[in-house]
Amino acid sequence: MKKLLWRTAPVLFTGLFIGLFTGCSRSENLSESSEYITQVFEYVYAPGQHSALAKKQDAVHFTGAPSDDVLLGGFGGYIIGGFDHDVPNVDGEYDFEVFSSGFSPEPAIVYVMADENGNGLPDDEWYELRGNLFGREQTIRDYRLTYYKPVGAANIRWADNWGNSGELKAGYAAGKAETQPTANWWWSETEGNEITFTGTRLPDAYVNRSDDPSKENWEVPQGLFLWGYAENNHGEDYVFHQELKKHGNQLDISNAVDRAGNPVKLSAIRFIKVQTAVFQQAGWLNEVSSEVQGARDLHFEK
Repeated sequence: MKKLLWRTAPVLFTGLFIGLFTGCSRSENLSESSEYITQVFEYVYAPGQHSALAKKQDAVHFTGAPSDDVLLGGFGGYIIGGFDHDVPNVDGEYDFEVFSSGFSPEPAIVYVMADENGNGLPDDEWYELRGNLFGREQTIRDYRLTYYKPVGAANIRWADNWGNSGELKAGYAAGKAETQPTANWWWSETEGNEITFTGTRLPDAYVNRSDDPSKENWEVPQGLFLWGYAENNHGEDYVFHQELKKHGNQLDISNAVDRAGNPVKLSAIRFIKVQTAVFQQAGWLNEVSSEVQGARDLHFEK
């Protein structure tokens, strides 16, 4: 396998400076291709407890064989990567998988794109891969959430397109319900005083099972997230690979839907976008934030 290289170059996206991270260059010869993601085009961390740990250069971990986490942060945080070949949509089979450490479900929505114009860039139409909660009342498509930059280590205000607003309580940063914020949850790479994310919002992942108001016992209900999401160790599509010592959620391109929610028949895809899809701060557990470790083509053969 070729040694992976990476470089950074300026890309402007919704007012943010994003790095372009390159693994193996795109190859038209499948004998030189990789089964894994080879390029990262955009990486944006959404406000959350790991803002100080999330570095734009960490996006390189989304390329090649799974290694370390890429932290996506709270709702809306995402990463866009590309294969150096088309991943075919094979009827009745899973087509690709997204790796994660999978300690507990922090589900992310996965979007796919074909390279329709053939320029090797993710500038065509995105299609959402539906999961088992698609179409449910608690699942909100076209959800738009704006975060507002705090002054120093303060709570982060937010407002959505449903007329709701509130604050992320940064005082939980150390895993304790402290009275004063102890960390800055605003990512240092985010330019401007606000940032807006749009995507599908899934239902809250965690429920407090404690009967004691002074205590918290957060659990993810069994049977909630069954299939179709990244970083979901409760999924029927969640598998362990002994040779990699890694877990992954396997996904079917046949589940693609357009903006209106109608099924779309794609013969193949080239790019994927993984985006944190739960907007919840579960007490001392903090915000539900997805972490991923790359993806691979399940039909790949040298």
